[in-house]
This record gives sequence, structure tokens and C-alpha cells, in this order.
Amino acid sequence: MKLLVLDLDGTLWDHEDASRLVPPFEFRGDCLIDALGEKLCLFSGVREFIEWASRRFLLTIASWNVEERIRPILEGFGLWDYFLFPKIEGHPNKADMIMRTLNELISGGYPIETVVYVDDRDIHLDEIRMNIPEIEFIHMWVDVGSFEELKELLEDAR
Repeated sequence: MKLLVLDLDGTLWDHEDASRLVPPFEFRGDCLIDALGEKLCLFSGVREFIEWASRRFLLTIASWNVEERIRPILEGFGLWDYFLFPKIEGHPNKADMIMRTLNELISGGYPIETVVYVDDRDIHLDEIRMNIPEIEFIHMWVDVGSFEELKELLEDAR
């Protein structure tokens, strides 16, 4: 099985720190407005990509955020249930998040053959590769310019 690990801020949506948003949230299609009028929008094609990817990969999240703030956003967009053992935590150690998710999946009987990590920043990559040398990294907005291109890249890699 292939595991697809996704970042959130700057990768799935246009906000750089969604943990700063203040509930309650008003959802309007692919955007939300928080209690202070701040806006967050999913990037074009995110919903379709996640639906497509969920039929081909195990999906999870590794995000430096606060789950209590982020889970209601993902639930409001109808995306939360696509992810297995998501890690949304208030620290930057994505290597630890990904390793713990892998251990949970393997303990749960999921044989993981490949791990693909998608993030808009590569600052965590060296540490991740020290723990998971064979991880495949896709630099969102550098290696691909849209979720349609990401889908094509992942299809080509199959």
C-alpha cells in the first residue's frame, strides 16, 4: 500500500497559519470566514484530488498546527474522514509525526510499501529523510503547479 502524507497550510489551503483562525467559522463553498473576518480558501481542485487520492492511497496529515483549531476546519469542508491517523500538532517535528503514523498503520495491519510526502516547504525534509530515507517528496508549487498536475505526477509514478 502507498501512504500519501499531506501538509495543510500553504499546501491544501491558502492560509499560512490556520491555527490563528478564531471560531466559529462560516463556510462558503471552498472558503471559510472566521469570527474576526479572516478568510481561508482551499486551493482549486483540492476536493477532487483528495477524493481521487483516497481511492489509490492511504491518506494522512502531518501539520504543524493545533488540532483543536484545524479539525473543525477539515470537518466543515467535509475532508476530515479521508485521513487515517492524522497528526496535527503544535511542533515542527514532521519526521516524528510521519514515523508515528507509519507505526500505527503497520500495527493496524496495513503493509506500507511507499510513502509520498507533499508539502509547500522543504524545511523538514532532511530530518524526515534521516528517519525515512526512501520517502518520496513532492514540493507543492515547485514540482507541480496545481492539484491536477499533482494527480498526473502521482499517476505517472504508479
